[in-house]
Amino acid sequence: MGFNKRWVTLEGSINALNNGRLKQYYGKSDALIFEDKMGDFIHKLYCKGKSDKEILIIINNKKHGGNNEVH
Repeated sequence: MGFNKRWVTLEGSINALNNGRLKQYYGKSDALIFEDKMGDFIHKLYCKGKSDKEILIIINNKKHGGNNEVH
């Protein structure tokens, strides 16, 4: 048996979010290894139950200095 780990990049996360496939991007890995803080932030939002669309809105606001509210 092997230990299934996946390296998560910001680019991969954004592509998955744009295609509504973040859950599939994370897959059934035993461990996720994040290459940056934004990727980890996206995963935390995903774990809180945010949809792909909500996560895109939040990270877009974060990049532009806005708040993290989703209406």
